[in-house]
This record gives sequence, C-alpha cells and structure tokens, in this order.
Amino acid sequence: MSEAIENLSAILLTLRNKLLVIAGVLITGIILSFQFTGPLIERMKVDLLPEGAKLVYVSPLEVMMLELKLSIIIGILITLPLIAFYAYRAISKRYSIKVPISIGKGQFVFLSLAVIVMFVIGASYSYFLMLPLFLKFLYIDAADSGVTATYSVFKFISFIATTTAIFGLVFELPIVLTFLTRNGFVKYSTLVTYRKHIYVLVVFIAAVVTPGADVFSQMMVAVPMAFFFEISMIVVRLIGVKNRLGNSDPSATASGITRRD
Repeated sequence: MSEAIENLSAILLTLRNKLLVIAGVLITGIILSFQFTGPLIERMKVDLLPEGAKLVYVSPLEVMMLELKLSIIIGILITLPLIAFYAYRAISKRYSIKVPISIGKGQFVFLSLAVIVMFVIGASYSYFLMLPLFLKFLYIDAADSGVTATYSVFKFISFIATTTAIFGLVFELPIVLTFLTRNGFVKYSTLVTYRKHIYVLVVFIAAVVTPGADVFSQMMVAVPMAFFFEISMIVVRLIGVKNRLGNSDPSATASGITRRD
C-alpha cells in the first residue's frame, strides 16, 4: 500500500510540473468541441428521449452551461492520453529504468487502435444498449405512477454523456491493467487484495452518475462495471507478468532496472 502511495505521489508531482501543457491541451479541446455540442445535444435527444417525455430548461443559462459541460467532458477525454503518458514517465523515472520499455511502431499502432476500439465498444454499449433500456424503464415506472415525464435538459443530457464516457473508459481496463502488470507497475496480487475496495469505488461511481437514488438504477450501472473489472482481472491473470519491477533479480539488475528509494 505504501508503494502505491509513493507511486501516486510521483505521478502527481510530474503532472503538477506539466500542468501548463495539460491545461493548454484541455482548453484547446474545450474550444474546438464547443461548436459541436449543439448538434450533439439534438442527437442525444432524438436517440434516447422516451416517446412522450419532454425536455425543459429551468434557468436562462442552462443550455449554455450544458454545452460547456459537454465540451469539458470531450476536452478531458482528449487530454487523458497525455496525462497517461506523463504518469508513465513519472513511474519509469521512479524505478530508474535505464533501458526503457520498448514499444515498436507496429505495437504502438496496435495499442492505439485497441484503445480506440475498446472505448468505442464501451461507449456504444452504454449509448445503444444500456441507456435506452434504463431510460425506458424509468419512464414507464413514472408513467405507471401517473406522473408526466418532464426532464431537465441539463440533467438528462449530462447523465447520458457522463455515463457514456465512463463506460468507454471502463472498457479500457483490460488494456490498462495488462500494461501495468506486464511492466511491473502494479502487482496482480495487489489487485486481488483490494478487489473489495474497488467494488466499493464502483458502487460510489454508480451512485454519483445515476439520476435516481433507487438501488435498481445504481445496480444497472455498477453491475456491468464490476463485471468488466472481473474480465480485466482474467485477462491480466492470463497474459500479465507479475512483479517484474517489484522484486529485484539478477536479470533485472543486468538490464539496468533498479528501484529508486
């Protein structure tokens, strides 16, 4: 646990030093994506608003704030690869890797495509499969109670965008965890030890992103996330390399890999 805290501190220090670069990329992403948020809102409304339900805005700036929020989400997604790169460099420097982990052009292209494909699959699962069923269930439940479904445009679209982005990132877990374990940054045994803590984090995320306070709504988000985490653990167990940097051995020393205390 102390090792994980030390690694996190190293990552945060590196990110602080690169804050201007990260902020520049984030602001650029927000500015460029802002002009596309209007059509994006209309597309989400057409695709996911249950028939008979209505969208309203309850404050003059609500639509503009929604467009800003969507552009911020897109900007963050654009910035995440850069943050991941700086985090990798921070951990590499901490372990004093004199012979860096080499990734050929072919491997880099394959890894980049895999990241994009897994994000698209996760976002598509959320947008085209889970959200339509989930929103229809909520609408029918409200209609059966004699309530007219009138949603705040900010809350409705924000929920769709946030859930879609989260599931896109969740589907990256097999790639991320496999990379971390194969390069010794995270031990498979550590993931197993803190599995219950990760489940608690999953439930917390589900409680934050779901619009309702009922358990069913939260479980519709939390269960797929927990299920995919378990799939990631299976992938890591099959192809991940444990403790490559955690335990020193003659081969590691010969390669110039030593941990910096």
